[in-house]
Amino acid sequence: MDTLIFISMFIIVIHVKALANSTSYSPINCSNASDLNIQFPFKLQEFQLHCKQNRTILHFPSFGDLVIKSISYDLKELELIDPKNCVPEVFLNLNLTNTPFSYYYILKEYQYLNCSAEISSSFFQVPCLSGNGHHVYVVETSFVVPDFCNHVKTVRIPFSYSPFLSDNTFGLGLTWNLENSHEDSVTTGQFKGLNEIANDKALGCIILFMFIVVMLLKLSQYSKRVEEKLNQKEPIILGNYETLDKIVIKY
Repeated sequence: MDTLIFISMFIIVIHVKALANSTSYSPINCSNASDLNIQFPFKLQEFQLHCKQNRTILHFPSFGDLVIKSISYDLKELELIDPKNCVPEVFLNLNLTNTPFSYYYILKEYQYLNCSAEISSSFFQVPCLSGNGHHVYVVETSFVVPDFCNHVKTVRIPFSYSPFLSDNTFGLGLTWNLENSHEDSVTTGQFKGLNEIANDKALGCIILFMFIVVMLLKLSQYSKRVEEKLNQKEPIILGNYETLDKIVIKY
């Protein structure tokens, strides 16, 4: 019974500690005028989130800074804005490998072409990547590349370029898959490794305190039982009195 109590208390402490780890900070805003709340599993200075000019920035080593427009924790969607207003450039250079993020939308392979002349009026060149003497297009991989075009890169992205859909936000939706996500934080906290538990001094002190309390309770119960036995009045048996009348006393 005492062991069961101790194990139950131990599990409760682990559970409470896991909840504390997952919700130990309040939502943060980079600007008082912003409605964007940074909540679990995101924190400033973690996952490369930081404040810059009153905007919340997500930094990618393969590309640079993107501005966070909104976060839907229910849908696990992160909507980003390209501060340079060139989403096709983001699609071309952004590498999400070795990050907890992936595109929110279904992906399809497209190829980037750099052409010395315009292809035709049925294809739209990317204005923010094109210039004098070069014209950049984003086309499907089945497109036959003309001789005056060079293949730049084939990428899996949500959308091709279109002037009707082009702005600094279209397609820049990401989702995340983090080890310590909100849905799994309590479970992973309860079953974290023994090494982490052993290295947690605060948790070790709590466990030691619980052990001492259980042992004191057990000692108190034992002392109480001993005292009850001592206070019990049991008859004292001196012997068998049935044969006393048969004893003959001689003088």
